[in-house]
Amino acid sequence: MSDSSKVLLSPYRWVILAIMWCATFIGVAAQFQVAALAYKIIPDLDLTPGNFAMVLSAPMLPAVFFSLAAGALADRFGVKRVVTVGFIFSIVGVYFRYTANGFWGLFALMFLAGISSALLNANVSKLLGAWFPKEQMGTAMGIYFTAAGIGMSVALATSALFPTVKSAYTTAGIVMFVIWILWMTFIKAKSEGAPELPAMPVLKYIGVAARSRNIWLVGLALMCFMGANMAFTGFLPNALTQVRGIDPAKAGVMTSVVTFGTILGSIVGPFISDRMGRIKPFLTPVAVLGAVVMYISWVVQGVSVWIFLFALGVFLGMSVPLLMAFPMLLPEIGPVYAGSAGGLMATLQLIGAFFIPSFIIAPLSGENYNILFALASLFLFLVGVIELFLPELGAKARAKADAKPEAAI
Repeated sequence: MSDSSKVLLSPYRWVILAIMWCATFIGVAAQFQVAALAYKIIPDLDLTPGNFAMVLSAPMLPAVFFSLAAGALADRFGVKRVVTVGFIFSIVGVYFRYTANGFWGLFALMFLAGISSALLNANVSKLLGAWFPKEQMGTAMGIYFTAAGIGMSVALATSALFPTVKSAYTTAGIVMFVIWILWMTFIKAKSEGAPELPAMPVLKYIGVAARSRNIWLVGLALMCFMGANMAFTGFLPNALTQVRGIDPAKAGVMTSVVTFGTILGSIVGPFISDRMGRIKPFLTPVAVLGAVVMYISWVVQGVSVWIFLFALGVFLGMSVPLLMAFPMLLPEIGPVYAGSAGGLMATLQLIGAFFIPSFIIAPLSGENYNILFALASLFLFLVGVIELFLPELGAKARAKADAKPEAAI
């Protein structure tokens, strides 16, 4: 093993991963507190269904506006500094949501609440790649992405237990403040002894990332993935209630089954991929099978719907960690440009999450849920088509590529 590999295998990498996990967990939990408290928030603030949908999705908007800049700035100044600043805005947004007395006030505070998560998501590949060897990137990403599912589940399960909306919001704000302190205290840019990365103008980082065909392909895949995922999970509870006549509480529980499947898929898929040394067998096949299962899970009824919803979650969970690992694995990107590349990918990802359900799927389907879920499945199928054009970057492919120059000598 080379010295560089030993540096990357520092035990401290698990501390880095744990704090990143906590940062994402509290960001998602704070967002979905609003979903769990909708029965109080909507009448108290006199929100329309459209207002509420915008409030719930507001934490995702910072990623659309700031991801590219966040990645480039992290390449230049470091991930720690960039995310530290983002935390300040998010703590204010999360804690002071109780002061909102109408739609625009809550929307603005929820927007602030999502800034730290947006900046971290843009740079997750860069920071994990600085600590984990390429052979463990999939597994590290998989563990990291369980934070979103667990954060959502915890928020949905506990928020209504608080005596007031204010107490729920302020508790989340205090937890985020503690995690911010942990971030500033324990996060390090790289292992001791790791080489310093070159400092270049910010536009240089963005330019290199933007010229990578593979980064655009991964970004487009994430765009379609998030569009499909948000459309399905966002509309399923109401569809189950309106069309199937299922109690709203039970419909919410059924939708949460997808989340639990996602948590399992996020761990199992990357773990097996790392052990096999290959990535592509887990990309196109998983997306295509997921598209089929997504539509079937809407069509079937009875006990089988629970099984298909869980299977859908597993398929969904396998994809994103592997795609998000690409910046650190691509030879033309690597650690120098991973922040800018991740920022570009995150921008496309969140554009898909916000615009595809709202401006493509919903208008085309109207009130026909069969068409809506068919379109959501179609976008997940497109993920598999796009992934066909991505290179194989698993450990075996990288070892073979490294061996070619030696063979030539």
